[in-house]
Amino acid sequence: MRKSFFLIPLLFASSQLFSQERIILKGKILADSIEAPIHIINVKAEKGIVTDANAVFAIEVKEQDLLLFSSVQFQKKEILVTPEILESGVLEVELKKELTELEEVRLHEFSGNLSKDIEGIETFDPRIIGFVLSDKEPLIIEERKLFAITRPDDPVGTLYGIISGQKKMYEKAIKNSKLSALVSKARELMPDEFYTETLKLKEIKIMDFLYYCSQKPNFKELVNKNDPLILMEFVKGMIFEYNEFTQD
Repeated sequence: MRKSFFLIPLLFASSQLFSQERIILKGKILADSIEAPIHIINVKAEKGIVTDANAVFAIEVKEQDLLLFSSVQFQKKEILVTPEILESGVLEVELKKELTELEEVRLHEFSGNLSKDIEGIETFDPRIIGFVLSDKEPLIIEERKLFAITRPDDPVGTLYGIISGQKKMYEKAIKNSKLSALVSKARELMPDEFYTETLKLKEIKIMDFLYYCSQKPNFKELVNKNDPLILMEFVKGMIFEYNEFTQD
C-alpha cells in the first residue's frame, strides 16, 4: 500500500515533466504565390526557423508556446500551441496577403476595333494621384510640403521657407513621422507577449522602450531586415540599459 502511495505522485511528476518537453511540430503554410520563406518564431523559446521551398516547416514546441509567423508578403499571425495541436502533431497555417498593392482599375471598355480602341483609350498622369512609377517609397505629406517651398526654380519661395521657419518645421516633422513609422513597424514584428513576459515590460512602456532603442545607429537596419528573431536578440540586449536609464 505504501508503495502505491508513493507511485502515484511519481507518475504525476513524470507526466508533468513529459508535458514540458518540446516535441517537433510539423506544418505547412497555406497561401497563394509564396515568393519568399516565412519566418516562424517560437517566442517563448526564442528560436526560429524558415519554411522550405514547399512552404513546409518543422519547429520544436511545447504546450503554451507562442508561434509567430512573419513575412513581408503576408500579414503577421500568432498561434498559441494547445494540447490539441500537440496531439495532432501537424499544423496548417493560413496566411493573408499584406495589402500593399493598388487594386486593378478598369479605365476603358474595348469594342473589338483595335484602331478605334487605341484612339479612345484615356490616359492619365500618375502624379495627379500621387502615384509615382518607381520602386521608391512615395513622399509623405510633410515631404511634399518641403519640396514645394524648396523648388530649385523658386528661390524666393526657398528664402521665405528659411526665414519663416517653415523649412525647419517640415524637416523636423519628416524626421518624427519616419521615426514613428519605424518604431511602429518594430512593434508589429514582435508580439506583446515577448515584451511583457520575456522582457518584463509593462504594456504601456513598450513604445517608450522602442523609442529608446531607436536612438541606436543600427536600429533602422535591424527593423528593415524584417526578421523578428534578429530584432529580439537586439532588444534583449537593450532592456538592462533601458531599465537603468528609466531608474535614474
